[in-house]
Amino acid sequence: MVGIALQPEDVFWRHNRALIEARAELFAVPPETPSTAGCAPGPGHERLLAFTRGAGRPVVGHGVLSSIGAVARPARRDAWLAALARDARAFGFAWLSEHLGFADAGDVHTAWPLPLPCTDDAASAVAASLRELRQACATVAFENNADLFCLGDPLRQPELFHRICERADAHVLLDLHNAYAFCENAGCEFDAFLDRLPWPRVIELHLSGGSDSDPDLLASGRRMRLDSHDGAVPDAVWRAFERALTRAGNLRAVVLEWFPDAMDEAAGRAFAADFERARSIVGG
Repeated sequence: MVGIALQPEDVFWRHNRALIEARAELFAVPPETPSTAGCAPGPGHERLLAFTRGAGRPVVGHGVLSSIGAVARPARRDAWLAALARDARAFGFAWLSEHLGFADAGDVHTAWPLPLPCTDDAASAVAASLRELRQACATVAFENNADLFCLGDPLRQPELFHRICERADAHVLLDLHNAYAFCENAGCEFDAFLDRLPWPRVIELHLSGGSDSDPDLLASGRRMRLDSHDGAVPDAVWRAFERALTRAGNLRAVVLEWFPDAMDEAAGRAFAADFERARSIVGG
């Protein structure tokens, strides 16, 4: 199945109506989008829930802020798990994925998960969190990030993925643009990184575009590759996608992403073109 990450904003619906109403075979719903900071249903919750129930197509949950790599269990975890369980029942999530990394340390909470080292402690922390997520949904997966830096050898990161999968009996959501961006930022070879992944555990692939950072962001002037979801899928990611389809023997879905704050008429056309290209490749 080829689907899209569904967003509740009007601008997203206005420029992607055909994809939403007729073309997408599956929807990924990020729990943070329709919920408030207090984990109660937010303004977009009813819109997404009403549409997906009426559409009758599969829905998966795709989160960002569960902080599955936190060594100390976050104080907000119980409330968050309850909200995830609520939405898993309401939307009927086929599976639930979460970004790898940690967003909580003591009283500090970051807006995006931070990288983890390739250690047994990190693998154990993530595995324990994924087992907790099964309270909300029986099948769980973790997604690789487009980290701006790496703790250790970047080509060892897939070792961490293997350990987590084994210890938690979990799956992998492989975001190919994230992998591409990570390799660009960490200075490692994209194909070598992909070769080391636990491919039998990959159940979902993500496709998106991104952009390079402003050269004024860093004193060195170096540009970093950002997971900004604001452009067409790059050629290198398309090539990786074609190879991935032959390696991920347990693949269940492909999802395309584009953020609503980067959506306009031209973006809608590009998003639709990428969607049709993905469907053509999968069908071929």
